[in-house]
Formats: sequence, structure tokens, C-alpha cells
Amino acid sequence: MTIVFDVGNVLIDFRYRDHMRDLGFSEQAVEELSRRMVLTEFWKEMDLGVRMEKDALEKFTAEMPEYKEEIETFWAHTEGLVAEYPYAEPLVKGLKDAGNPVYVLSNYPQETAERHWPTFRFLKHTDGHIISAYEKVAKPDPRMYRLLESRFGLDLTDCLFIDDRQENIDGAKALGMQGLLFTGYEQLITDLRARGIHI
Repeated sequence: MTIVFDVGNVLIDFRYRDHMRDLGFSEQAVEELSRRMVLTEFWKEMDLGVRMEKDALEKFTAEMPEYKEEIETFWAHTEGLVAEYPYAEPLVKGLKDAGNPVYVLSNYPQETAERHWPTFRFLKHTDGHIISAYEKVAKPDPRMYRLLESRFGLDLTDCLFIDDRQENIDGAKALGMQGLLFTGYEQLITDLRARGIHI
């Protein structure tokens, strides 16, 4: 079976709060910037590739001038925004070595992808990947999943999609894919084994 992974909070930790703490931000700044900058529709526009980091700097420093220094520091040091989970590379390699093609389908901003993705160790074990910002489309839009068909010649009915967001699983299932909601590594291994997929 072809395995298709989401990336954020499945293979990597999207650790934006800890990143801000590492940069020395106060807890109040961490919570305000999480709520008003990261967890916003604007971030989804970055995933779609229609907004860039310079747009984020302009928008959020204008909206939160009291956090101008923190916002500028945040965007100047996005290398610490994510961390690859220790299990990610062995998991992907194990599935690949067991005979399962492995692909990645990710909502991700372009500029951070350019910094982060070359560092991901699991990536060399995959057969291909699609990043939303480069395609100007994101999950759960059906066009995002259809790219797997058109670009890699996959049969979606033979694909198992693993994501941490239910709406993305629902989007995949609507096109005939199988889906697993990711809630943790141990549960994922149990769920894969239940489907006859062993590492």
C-alpha cells in the first residue's frame, strides 16, 4: 500500500511556542503571538503561497506594535520553528524498506520550507512530496490530493493518508483514499499493524 504522510505534528514538531520561549519571549508574548499571528487565517495564506514573510512582518508589526521586536526576532530565526521527531526517519525508512511507496503531502509556507525541508532526514526515504505553497493549493482542497495522481501516477484508492487534522482526513476519504488520524507514534504503529502494514 502507498503511504502518504502529512508533515507538521506528524513527522515534525511544529514547536512555535517553544521556539518563542527559546528566543526569550515572555509568556504573555508567546500566547499573544501564537493566537494573533500563528493560529490565524493569514498563516493559511502563507501555506497557500499567496503571502510571504515580508507580508507577515508588515502586517503583524502594524497590528501589534508593542511586540515589534519579538515579531522581527521570530521571523529572523525561523530555523527553530520545527524539529524532526526522532522516530520520523526510522518510521519512513521502515515503511519504505517493507515495500510501501511513501509520499508526503504538506501544507507549508514557501520560505520556511526552503529552510526546513533540506534538513529533514526522513525525506530521502520518500518517493516524492508536494508542498502547498508551491502549488497555490492546500489540504483539504481536493486539488491537493489529486496532485498525487497527476504528478506521481498514484491510484488514490490504494493510498493510506496519515494526518493530524480530521478535516484533511475527511478530504482524502472523499476522494477514495484511506485515512488515519494521527494522535501519536505508538497509536500509529498499532493502527498500521491492524491494517496489515508492518515495519
